[in-house]
Amino acid sequence: MIDSTQAGSDVHEILGYGAGIPIVASLDEARQYRPEVFMVGVGLFNNALPAQWRATIRQALELGMDIVAGLHFRLSHDPEFAQLAQRHGCQIWDTKEPPTDLHTSHNRVLAQPNFIIHTVGSDCRVGKKTTSIEIVAECERRGQSATMAATGQSGIYISGQGIAVDAVPADFIAGAAEQLVLEACEVAPWVVVEGQGAISHPAYSGVTLGLLHGAMPEALILCHQAQLEHHKDWADNQVRPLKELITIYEQLASYLRKATVVAISVNCDGMSESDAAHYLAHIEQATGLPTTDVILFGAGKLVDALEQHQQSATCSAVA
Repeated sequence: MIDSTQAGSDVHEILGYGAGIPIVASLDEARQYRPEVFMVGVGLFNNALPAQWRATIRQALELGMDIVAGLHFRLSHDPEFAQLAQRHGCQIWDTKEPPTDLHTSHNRVLAQPNFIIHTVGSDCRVGKKTTSIEIVAECERRGQSATMAATGQSGIYISGQGIAVDAVPADFIAGAAEQLVLEACEVAPWVVVEGQGAISHPAYSGVTLGLLHGAMPEALILCHQAQLEHHKDWADNQVRPLKELITIYEQLASYLRKATVVAISVNCDGMSESDAAHYLAHIEQATGLPTTDVILFGAGKLVDALEQHQQSATCSAVA
């Protein structure tokens, strides 16, 4: 990892995981490890490329490294970078580059027999992707086939495919979500759609709603960060109460398909296990829903709730 402010440390010392990954000050120092791929791992709140990054990206291409970037700025569209990539036989993968065959949603998910699950949030960066991954992993442990539909650059890095819906024109967000779900339906009977943003977020609610309507889920998992009171970077905007968010998400989803929040996933990062367990019990009592931290305690409660919801829906349909 390249970070001039933490050079000399190990990733584990900074993040609490990733032991054995050294942090160096520059790409020159990283060359001793013979890297093959240069990943721009910083997210930005605009579509510009910081001028000070150009030299390092240029150097990586000149060294013959492939580039992976999740920026709204498309490195592959930059004439200088495109020319260097061609000259040195490199690939540039802009994970926010949307497909060329975008379209509006056509209500095709309803015809699928698959069980569609969607992780939604109280804010950005509260654990929607992590929860989606852990639900799939728990399903696999139980012998239940499931797959994740990745909707953001980090999810795409992990799964190797997907669409970064925040880079899709607004008219086509729901259509892109529909496309992802239909493709995932061919892979597994359970499809877990990675959520983005939050319906109450001042900046990203449009992406959240488009994704919710395009995915047309039957079950929702509400993701939250423990003790979070305001939207990150928006000190004047309070996070809505969880019971209120449950009502909002279910109501908005119901315009196209009845969906139920069946459980809550809470990110208790920084809390001890005992404090986290106490906090989760408080959330369960307040909402009446199974609640867990998938990192500390696993996703078993979430999958139990999902299985019960699917069985209940199946019985109702038969009746």
